[in-house]
Amino acid sequence: MPYARTDDRVKIYYEEHGGGTPLVLAYGIGGNADMWNVNVKALAERHRVVLWEPRGHARSDSPEDPARYSFARWVGDLRDVLDHLGLRRAHVGGLSLGGGIATRFTLRFPARVRSLLVTNSSSAAGLPLSVENIVMRARSIQVTLAEGMDAMAEFAMTANPNVAERLKLNPGARDEFYAYYRRLAPVGYANSLRALLAMDHITAELGRIRAPVLLLGGDRDPSLEPMRVMHRKIRGSRLHVLSPASHFANRDQPEAWNRAALDFLARCDRRTARRTG
Repeated sequence: MPYARTDDRVKIYYEEHGGGTPLVLAYGIGGNADMWNVNVKALAERHRVVLWEPRGHARSDSPEDPARYSFARWVGDLRDVLDHLGLRRAHVGGLSLGGGIATRFTLRFPARVRSLLVTNSSSAAGLPLSVENIVMRARSIQVTLAEGMDAMAEFAMTANPNVAERLKLNPGARDEFYAYYRRLAPVGYANSLRALLAMDHITAELGRIRAPVLLLGGDRDPSLEPMRVMHRKIRGSRLHVLSPASHFANRDQPEAWNRAALDFLARCDRRTARRTG
């Protein structure tokens, strides 16, 4: 399997598909690259698609020290994947946590970003978490470390509104969620949750983003309102709401998600070609 190595010697899993302008995506917290399987074929027809898994997730390393996890570390992971692949600039994005990482990368390394594509992400907006979310995430850490990943999957399906809404739309996704959590190392997931709870609040900085921005949301997703905040903060950003769609909008509405993403990326690439031509 292909890996990039970070500046603190963590192995980061990635995979590549297709050819064209590079598009680099990460999934939500606890997710993995396979969660893009309903999108990758369409995307790869026009783009060099790089799917990667941040530290603490699936096939990437999961350091035991919680201090080695933060949004700044995850931004560094993304930078190191791009450097490993020799990509000076790319379209960057992701779902949920992946969108939060890509947004912070855009703020830190604006010259390396062709465009920013954020799907169903409250962490990208950088607002403080609600008390209910903090309690749910703290309990998730306890369940993960004390009872294991099957118990965590069961807890998420009842206590996490992001997961519960997906199941309302597709009850058959239960097996998908068990598989999703079983691929995680408990320490990696717990430490990732700790980093999410300690995230930096970047809302006031969003107005500095000058790259083209597409925000893709689901009408039944709790993160839709934070994404509306992003839309108001980032001048010229586009917000496209899919329906019916949960926090996992790319899986609930794959064809509509693919169409919106590809149309946006094509406009960005045409604009770049006109400037450089």
